[in-house]
Formats: sequence, structure tokens, C-alpha cells
Amino acid sequence: MLLIADSGSTKTSWRLIDAAKSARDFSTIGYNPHYFETAEIRKSLEETLLTQLGFAPQLIREVHFYGAGCSSKRENKTVRDALNAVFPKASNNVDHDLLAAARAACGRKPGIACILGTGSNSCAYDGGNIVDGVPSLGFIMGDEGSGAHLGRALLKTYFYREMPADIVKSFEKQYGLTKDELISNIYHKPMPSRYSAQFSRFCTDYKEHPFIQKLLRENFEEFLVRHVTKYENAQKWPIHYIGSVAFYFQDILIQLMEELNMKPGRFIRNPLDRLVEFHQQ
Repeated sequence: MLLIADSGSTKTSWRLIDAAKSARDFSTIGYNPHYFETAEIRKSLEETLLTQLGFAPQLIREVHFYGAGCSSKRENKTVRDALNAVFPKASNNVDHDLLAAARAACGRKPGIACILGTGSNSCAYDGGNIVDGVPSLGFIMGDEGSGAHLGRALLKTYFYREMPADIVKSFEKQYGLTKDELISNIYHKPMPSRYSAQFSRFCTDYKEHPFIQKLLRENFEEFLVRHVTKYENAQKWPIHYIGSVAFYFQDILIQLMEELNMKPGRFIRNPLDRLVEFHQQ
């Protein structure tokens, strides 16, 4: 049996392929090794994923885990050690979610792959390997274009009294947020990026409002200019996107890319279908 995982900072999507090539999907929390230790990941997998699988984990023979934060040998080992404990008979492989994005979006052709979900990242892919990558500096320093970055920008407009009156009431009714609650969740509780990203959903609800349109354009333009334009083939290779933020706001991204003479590629909300296809090939 083959198990493939696409893990962001918020959620992990799992797909099991059995000997008959039939598929089953599962979901758990995200396992970013920046925020979790091996013991925590193992405990969560045993309590959630194994319960959903409903059979002995020894039957799993191959696991491909692609995760946010899995960008170094040390971080990959944190996740791999947990997988080795949970799936002791499997060949457990851990790679960065950027490689998953590149394989899912580009397949075996060159392109630029971008992740716009809770966080953001990008890379240039030659059809076989990642050949260049503008670094992602995470929630505090970077994550331009992401749900966390967008949510943070929206929150600032509310507390700095820049949000238009006609949507302030809706924002307050939906969230009822105080400054003390915001500070507590951002500075004193785990996973501040996940907390911030939840407010980006408000932008989906009011996507056609001129104020939100401007906020969205600024958010995505910063990502394109600071990251995508730095690649040598940015105006030659197609620009592909993985993640819910890119998927739901693809019309704005396409407009901005056309203004920058870039070639829009695929917008994929969930890369599992194409990852399964890649590994089966």
C-alpha cells in the first residue's frame, strides 16, 4: 500500500492507494516540524490517522510525506522518525512541500511552482529538480501572498481604523475581536500563522468590495515582485500555483501576471491527484 501526504501548517491531506489502485482520502492537522517535535507528531498520527485507516499500520509499505517546514535534514528527521515509529514496515520518505508543488504542478516539464496557502513559497523547477528558490522567511519576516499575510494585513486595517465603515460592522459581527485577544493569539499562543490566516476568509466573502480588491492586489503583487520576478525564466516558463488562497483568488493573480508579462499556469487547490499520478508513473 502507498500513502502520500501533503502537509501544510494548517492541515495534512492523506491519500491511500491500495494494491487494486483504489484510493481513500484522510485528513489530520498539519505537521510543520518548526512547531512540532517527533513525539507530538507520532502521538497525533496514532490518535487520528491510524483510527481513520482502520487496519494494521504494518500493511503500509511506502510513505511519501511532503511538508511545510521540511526544508533541512534536521527538520525532515523530526517527521521521518515519527513516521518510522507509526509505519515500521514502510519506506518513509520526507521532502519539502515545494517539491510536492513542483511535481504536482509541473510534472516532468519546466516551470515555476508557487505555494499560496497558510504560508507561501516558490521555486524554479527544470522538469526533474528544483534549480532555484527565493527563500521563504516565514510568518514574521515573510509569507508574502499567503493567507497569513493577507489576514495580518486585514487585521491591521481594522485596528488602525482604515477599514471602510460599510464592512466594519460585518467584520465585528463575524469575529467580535478585541486588541487583547489579538495580541494573546499572535504573541502568546502556538501557530500564529494559522490564527492569522483564518481572517483571510473575510476577503473571500467581500472579494468584490473595492477596499478588499486593493488589499488583495497589494498582497499578491508583493509576492510576485519579491519572489517570482527574481527567477531567470519568470517571463518564459509557466507560473503554477498550489493552495487554496491562490485557487480562490486566481482571477486577481492572473490579472497581475499579465501586467508583468508572465504566463499563468495551473491553479491547483489540492495537489494529491497529480502527486499520485507522478508516483504511479
